[in-house]
Amino acid sequence: MKKSKNDIFWWSLIAIFIFIISTLHYLTPTTKGHLHLIYLQSYFIPVLIAAFQFGARGGLGVAFAISLIYVPHIMLQWLGNTEHTLLGILQIIMFNIIGYVTGLKAQKEKSERQRYQQAARELEQSLEKLKRQSNELADLEEQLRLSDRLAVVGELTASLAHELRNPLGTILGTVEILNEELPPETKKTEFFQILIQETGRMSSVVENYLNFARSQKSSDSHYDAREIIQSTSLILATRARKERIRLQEEIPEQPIILSGDPNDLRQVLVNLMLNSIEAMAVPGVITISAQLLNTNEKPSESIENGQEQPFLRLSVKDQGVGIEVDTLDKIFQPFYTTKEKGTGLGLSIVKRIADQQHWQIEVHSQPQQGTEVLLKIPLES
Repeated sequence: MKKSKNDIFWWSLIAIFIFIISTLHYLTPTTKGHLHLIYLQSYFIPVLIAAFQFGARGGLGVAFAISLIYVPHIMLQWLGNTEHTLLGILQIIMFNIIGYVTGLKAQKEKSERQRYQQAARELEQSLEKLKRQSNELADLEEQLRLSDRLAVVGELTASLAHELRNPLGTILGTVEILNEELPPETKKTEFFQILIQETGRMSSVVENYLNFARSQKSSDSHYDAREIIQSTSLILATRARKERIRLQEEIPEQPIILSGDPNDLRQVLVNLMLNSIEAMAVPGVITISAQLLNTNEKPSESIENGQEQPFLRLSVKDQGVGIEVDTLDKIFQPFYTTKEKGTGLGLSIVKRIADQQHWQIEVHSQPQQGTEVLLKIPLES
């Protein structure tokens, strides 16, 4: 559309020039030869405009049209004057030659310009492609470095797990013997049970690492998520009290039966709750809430995606320093940490477990206002 309007403009301008010059020729008396000479030379203006704008065909076409308009002027007004007649015919020939040659040259220059512009566009596209490939190579290089570090950590972990398995078994057996031998009035049964349970869990985690190194899968079972939440809160309660932080549980009365390895949920909760405790510089409350939702109960949070399968909505919410927006998408990367003595593996372990178990995880945080981590855990129908 833009090109069509541009062509109309130039053709209109050419027609106006031809009309004005031709009218002056026919209305000016032949006695004023110097004016006719000026008018005759003025015909080059529309010829050159057509040649530059429309190439050889445009220049030659306009020159030919001018020739047809000018011939009657020669024949009618310059009769008997051979000199002026020959001059007019020669001028007509010059119109056509100059129109064609100039148009051909302009056409070639326009073609070359378009070719250079196309080459420039292709070069720009190639540069953009090279830039994207360079960024992708940089990302791949970073992933390779991270993979190397993870491979080293994996080897160290497997070696450490192998070395810890036997001492943990010895500790567990010793605690069980002490629990059986000591009289009831001299021991705290609840804490002995916690010690036995947590030592067993440590042994189980070590065994899981070794099983992972041997590419074996742990067996799944059914367990009550409430018990995991309560036992984890009890374990971390002493640590929280030292920081003047209160752990608040909001869980339903009915059982929350999940399928899988209970240590996975316990490990996720421990990492999330420890992060929350460390993020709170002043006294406050950490809320661990669990909510059962089914097909008729849809939460307002964005973690709900409209699926009809019932699920557990588990939340760990603190009143800590929060997470900056520009670092929110990096917190699950292995070895990324903002703590001076952090390893950067806690949240990466949470993400790995969530991905393996097909749990959905979201993080909502505002600086200086706190962080909430949401887990959506599918339930068996």
